[in-house]
Amino acid sequence: MEAAAYRRLLVRLLALPILTVALLALTLVYGFRQVQRNARRVDRSDQVIAHANNLIKLMVDEETGLRGFLLTHDPTFLKPYHEAAQNLDPEFKTLLDLRQRDPEQTARLQRLQTASRAWQQEARQTIAQGIPASDLTPQMFERKRQMDAQRALADEFIAAETRIRASRSFTALRIDNITLYGLLALALILALLLAWEIRRLFQKLAATYTRQIDEVRRRGDETYAREQWLNTTLRSIGDAVIACDPSGKVVFMNGVAEQLTGWKEAEASGLLLSQIFSIYNQRTRAKVENPVDVVRRSGKIVGLANHTILVSKDRTEFHIDDSAAPILDKDARMIGIVLVFRDISERYASEIALMRAEKLASAGRLAASIAHEVNNPLEGLVNLIYLARGEEDISKIRRHLAEADRELQRIAHITRQSLGFYRENSSASLFRPDVVVREAFDFYSFRAAHAQVTLHVNIETEQSAWGNPGELRQVISNLLANSLDACANGDAICVRVRAARSPRDPAFQGVRIVVADTGCGISPENRKRIFEPFFTTKKDTGTGLGLWVSRELIEKHGGRLDVRSSTAGRRTGTIFSLFLPGSAIGDPA
Repeated sequence: MEAAAYRRLLVRLLALPILTVALLALTLVYGFRQVQRNARRVDRSDQVIAHANNLIKLMVDEETGLRGFLLTHDPTFLKPYHEAAQNLDPEFKTLLDLRQRDPEQTARLQRLQTASRAWQQEARQTIAQGIPASDLTPQMFERKRQMDAQRALADEFIAAETRIRASRSFTALRIDNITLYGLLALALILALLLAWEIRRLFQKLAATYTRQIDEVRRRGDETYAREQWLNTTLRSIGDAVIACDPSGKVVFMNGVAEQLTGWKEAEASGLLLSQIFSIYNQRTRAKVENPVDVVRRSGKIVGLANHTILVSKDRTEFHIDDSAAPILDKDARMIGIVLVFRDISERYASEIALMRAEKLASAGRLAASIAHEVNNPLEGLVNLIYLARGEEDISKIRRHLAEADRELQRIAHITRQSLGFYRENSSASLFRPDVVVREAFDFYSFRAAHAQVTLHVNIETEQSAWGNPGELRQVISNLLANSLDACANGDAICVRVRAARSPRDPAFQGVRIVVADTGCGISPENRKRIFEPFFTTKKDTGTGLGLWVSRELIEKHGGRLDVRSSTAGRRTGTIFSLFLPGSAIGDPA
């Protein structure tokens, strides 16, 4: 079940009791208000009855005071009469206010008030006339009869109000019972409904929870199976694998990694990778930055440096290559780093052997040219010696010997150049590329002239570069030889030397050497493979190693070799561009 549906079930489970309690509370409030309302109505009836009784008392006081005065003519007896007369109107007003919503009771009060006022009017006239007591008997009986009629009206009002009160009391009691039993019944019904719904929801939740537990268990089993599959795969592959946490500490090593580093997984677990993975530049012996640290800093996949050696725990050295990559979670946060590398010592040894073979093959291919170059000065030397022997003039003999010495120096120069092409010299240093270019240019100028190919050289800088002059001489020689093979009568070759910046990092300066020709060019399908070993378009004369070795020699010291070529249109030809750094910048990735 989805999380949203699960949350809805929980909300319903919590909301039902709250709604039930709220409904009961509203019902209770409503019943309580009804009880209060009926109680107030009963209280109002009690107040009406009390005021009505007080009204009757005032009328009795009024009658008693009037009778005493008429019998004695003593003004003292008029005090109750006057007090009662003063309080009657306020009492009538209070009763009328209390019964203003009951027309019948209001009508009775109004009749009683009219009779009371008429009685008071006649009483005031009787008091004002001062009639003797012997003559007042008829008036007294009349006043008494009128007062009895008023009391009858008052009693009728009180009786009606008493009946109203009894009805209200009965209604209030009935409403109280209805409210009580209704609340109990509603509470029971709601409790049953709530219990039934909660039971149903709990069953759903229990079923959902069971399904989720089963799903979690199934996924756990699948995860464990995948983990075992992956763990077995990583431990069985032929490459070395080391996994680190985001802080760079080792958490996993397979058997190949243990063999190459000399550390057991149990020993290395929890250690920083830099403590067990020591890598150096093969040429400079400078320590190379740990690739895991580079991944932690950049968050990207990085490759190990070319010509990198790993020094194991027992100081054994291995040539290695490959890459390190971050492990990301679903939110693209780095949760680990994996380093994969392999031992390429045998491949490296094979590459060195191939380079040496290519160098010897290059020297062999140059042998014919060298023999031709040496043969011309040798013939001149033989002729000069022959002429010198036949001369008796010392000055002529000396002139012939001087010319012979120049021919010997030319032979020595050709010999030094030929030795420079295959002399083993692996140390890198600062040297002047323009000097090497001029030497190679001079060496191939005769071959270019013989093939009627124009050879130009353009030296724009004498800046030094980092590398090996003998290896650069081999590269330039290979490029010039290939250009001469691609050119025909009338074509041209131009060699240019200028200052430039590194194509990898513009912050580094160096020297760029361009060898451009107007020959036949390289076809697009061959252009993609010319730097592969053993690929050649020269069926009988090529080994397929020249350009591959040339790129390796240039990149070994941080340089770069690129090519552009065209075989269509009026402007055909090939341009090789190589960059040499101005200082040792470390091996590029």
